[in-house]
Amino acid sequence: KKGGNDNASNNKKTNNEPKETKDNTNNQQSKKGKNNSNNNDNSKKDAKGRNNKSNGGKQTSSTSATPQKPSIPPNQSQQTSDINYARGESITIFHVGEKPSIAQAIARGLCNGEMINRKRILPVHEFTNPTFPKAPHAKKVTHKVSSVAGHVFSVDFPQQYQSWESVDPAELFTAPVVRKPCKGSIVKHLQDEARGANFIVLWMDCDREGENINFEVLDCCMHLMKGGAGVANYDRVYRAYFSAINPSDILKAYNTLGKPDKNQALSVDARQELDLKVGVAFSRFQTRFFQGRYGDLDSSVLSYGPCQTPTLGFCVQRHIDIETFKPEPYWTLELGVLKRGRMLRATWESGRSFNKNKTVELVAKAFEVNPTVTVTSVVTRDKKQGRPVPLNTVNLLKLCSSALGIGPHSAMQAAERLYLSGYLSYPRTESTAYPQSFDIRGTLQQQAGDARWGSYVKELLAQGHNKSRGGVDMGDHPPITPCRSAGFHELSGDMARIYEFVVRHFIASVSHDAMWRSTKVTFEIEALGPKGKFFVSGKEIVSKGFLEVLLHKQYGDETENDEDDEEERTMPEFIKGEVIPLLKSNTGSNSSKIQMSTAAPVWGSLDVKEKQTTPPGYLTESELIGMMEKYGIGTDASIPTHIQNIQNRNYVRLESGRRLLPNKLGLVLVQGYHQIDSGLVLPKVRSDIEGQCSRISKGEMSKDDVVEKAISMFEDKFDFFVKNINRMDVLFGSSFSKLEDVGKAFTRCGLSRRYLQLIEGPPPRLYNKHTETVYPLPVGGIVKQWSGRQCPVEGCGFELSMYSVGAPARAFPLCPNCFNSPEWSLREPEEDPVDREDQAKEQQIKRMAGKALTLECPLPDNHPLIEELYVSPDPDSDGVFILDPHFGPKWRLVSTRDATIIHLPKCIDKVTILNEKDEVLGCHKMKIEFKAGESPLESKEAKHTCFFPTDPVMQSISRVYHGSERTKATGRGGRGRGRGRGGRGRGRGGRGGRR
Repeated sequence: KKGGNDNASNNKKTNNEPKETKDNTNNQQSKKGKNNSNNNDNSKKDAKGRNNKSNGGKQTSSTSATPQKPSIPPNQSQQTSDINYARGESITIFHVGEKPSIAQAIARGLCNGEMINRKRILPVHEFTNPTFPKAPHAKKVTHKVSSVAGHVFSVDFPQQYQSWESVDPAELFTAPVVRKPCKGSIVKHLQDEARGANFIVLWMDCDREGENINFEVLDCCMHLMKGGAGVANYDRVYRAYFSAINPSDILKAYNTLGKPDKNQALSVDARQELDLKVGVAFSRFQTRFFQGRYGDLDSSVLSYGPCQTPTLGFCVQRHIDIETFKPEPYWTLELGVLKRGRMLRATWESGRSFNKNKTVELVAKAFEVNPTVTVTSVVTRDKKQGRPVPLNTVNLLKLCSSALGIGPHSAMQAAERLYLSGYLSYPRTESTAYPQSFDIRGTLQQQAGDARWGSYVKELLAQGHNKSRGGVDMGDHPPITPCRSAGFHELSGDMARIYEFVVRHFIASVSHDAMWRSTKVTFEIEALGPKGKFFVSGKEIVSKGFLEVLLHKQYGDETENDEDDEEERTMPEFIKGEVIPLLKSNTGSNSSKIQMSTAAPVWGSLDVKEKQTTPPGYLTESELIGMMEKYGIGTDASIPTHIQNIQNRNYVRLESGRRLLPNKLGLVLVQGYHQIDSGLVLPKVRSDIEGQCSRISKGEMSKDDVVEKAISMFEDKFDFFVKNINRMDVLFGSSFSKLEDVGKAFTRCGLSRRYLQLIEGPPPRLYNKHTETVYPLPVGGIVKQWSGRQCPVEGCGFELSMYSVGAPARAFPLCPNCFNSPEWSLREPEEDPVDREDQAKEQQIKRMAGKALTLECPLPDNHPLIEELYVSPDPDSDGVFILDPHFGPKWRLVSTRDATIIHLPKCIDKVTILNEKDEVLGCHKMKIEFKAGESPLESKEAKHTCFFPTDPVMQSISRVYHGSERTKATGRGGRGRGRGRGGRGRGRGGRGGRR
């Protein structure tokens, strides 16, 4: 989830609503005043009986470290217009872009002298020009240009709501939300660079997400500006509006600075809070319910999403339409006319008939007396094929899928890279008309030197380019256009193909319309009356116009022309009133292609053709994008993500022709929702919420009102869903296998002494069918049977297995019971034992859902199994070195928390870890037995005891290898350093002792 809630104190009511502006503004003169205002909000919320857990002492440290956000009314206008601000003084302007590449482009666009580049957490570019338009009389202007890396904060629940096990998902609807820094270092970076700045200029993308990031940045550092804390600093905050990052566009935006739009930021806050609460509540409940009952669900998490699920619903509904379709036979009359050696197939104006006998009777009647067909009209006219409208995001995604075979997710990624590289304008836009200020001629001139379309562009410039056709200027960004030329070999892959398509589309959109000459010939068989009318048509190109550059045969026809179904062909000459004899055909042909004949008489044939109605095809990506846009599911920026998500969740699969076919899990989920509450999957509910969020962005609705109303509705739906989950369970039971019917005997349970069944998943887990207990296994490595020995922990007694992870693989002992026990959790123990237990249960549920990768030893370093193998501390991590449990013939020491392996010499025959311990170094003594005649000792003794870190012989003949934690399926994951190992220190004197 991107972004965060608008109130750092996690209250449901924010300080930023218009109705609270007056009270909050009066409290801005001191930090104490702001805190009082915040406390008033808390008391209001408590008076309503709302859950206010987030204000307790358990709030996360990252949240508490976030500075209190100043109260900024929506769309507050500039209050100070004093152009004499800082007259004769030096000022500092802090510019913040959304990405480092944007910051670099801003600096290059503004700086016309020397620039100092320094790298801290993120790059910072410093220079002393140009002058600042909002303080033109300043003596010296120092510009500091840096960036964030997307959203500064993410929205989540407080720690006390994180547990899947101990927290009822129904509580999440009334739970507070907190904003946690995506990276605390970025918050510190912003604060350090903004401290003492006179002005802040925000350069985020000009959409709702960008506005949301604007205010995240202000939350971090606006109070650190020169002049003291308070909302007064907002008068010296500006926002740059731009659609491309070329120097000319940067300078234009710099000289026309505006203010950030709080309403748009609030609309994002509303959508984020709704998606978090609704999605997590439903996902937790149905994942826990079904993962504990079925073993072959083919997905680690059964997620629900307010946008994702309706998107899946479209695909499933099309599948149902196909499966329930019953083909019906129908009959049609086909008139063939042979003239000048060419056979034309004329279309029956009556269309088709579902009565075969009547159709056959019509043919018989036509041949009763004087079987002829008469040409009743020949109409030739020129018609235009309109040039394409300018390109917005949705149309780009649709055309990339249908014409280029590039999926929407990949297409958007490539378009963003092209934008960040300066080749394209901003790729997220709803506009399909160029604004009046757009320089069409200048953009065309940039492409005049390209060998692929340069000659066409030069001719177009000489003749005069056209205006764009139709479309709407939404005022957010202009349509997607090229920003600079790219050589033939300058780009590659999807980026090259998308760039070429955008350029051709732009040129075509300001070119002249294509002109076609269409000929339509109508025929009539008089004996059949109204049922005897037929027509044939064809068209020839007169003027290619935009088609010369768009290559419509390669990219497909983008025009919306209902009559444009004519075949491109030259029509033979017909004369009105011409009578053509009808001849009976001995052999029929279903071919609609032109047939050649050596003779050239003029005659016709009339046949009955039997056909069948056909079902619709599965949805293509392009069609799905169109349906999502039509019903308001997602935004132009999020549509690719939703389509990708339903594939990643294994709900649908992508087949040839870029068609989306639902998998069994997706089918069962959607049909289950329909069994309980169709509103969970139909698009209307989400469409209404998107509409309300749009009204928030326009200042027409309050964020709190929209969120409260939507949460209340989904809370009722959730209660009904839980009470009727058995309706969905019936569908799962008929489609998937129960846990007791899946898997193979693996290791013995320490409680029942029965064999546990291995469910390979995803996610992997052990299942006791006699007690119906599930033991999630670590995800990210390979679990294998080991030696048959039992866990030494008192009261456990589970049969042990071995867990291998990394490259090359490091092996660790694994007890499935201890791995899921709060006592042996890898998390740092909390002061409150209840919290510690909740966190352990949360870890267990995440493992069951396959969400948490375990790329290290699955047991803590103070577990008896690790103690038995313990050799010495690992100085490069928070872990220890243990003896590889394979026990030879290749003896190794492996780090429990790092991808480090110490290869012992091949001359070793056996290694034993002794109880003797060096309390200062925290090491256990090793007993080493060498192979006969291969002792490396000067005395050639076959046995050797030592503390490994301080033994010069072993240190000199051992080899250290730093491996990788990378897994084939997941890539690199975090080691989780510093997550607590039972109070162990580097010196190991306080390792908690043996258990």
